[in-house]
Amino acid sequence: MPSWAGRRKLDNRVIVVCLLLSAPVVATVLFWGSWGWLAAAAAAAVVEYATLKRSQRFSARLWRSVGVGHRSSRERATESIYVVSAAAGIVLLAIAIVAAV
Repeated sequence: MPSWAGRRKLDNRVIVVCLLLSAPVVATVLFWGSWGWLAAAAAAAVVEYATLKRSQRFSARLWRSVGVGHRSSRERATESIYVVSAAAGIVLLAIAIVAAV
């Protein structure tokens, strides 16, 4: 049996989350020297990471304690902020790529 056979495969959702989180980080590198854009990309990365951590922590606690049920308005707000920051990160990366070309 190969050594990798016993390892758990990465879930596609984890890969997508990593790619979404890397977009504003790459944009930050590409915006080096343009401090306003760099700050916006860095802020998008920080907000995206913070809301992702909060969302995962809250979801894990919720599903363990309640099982399948309704999400609170706080969790919906956290996920909404995550989606907006992820979209902003992608837009900033697109701007950085266009500006670099």
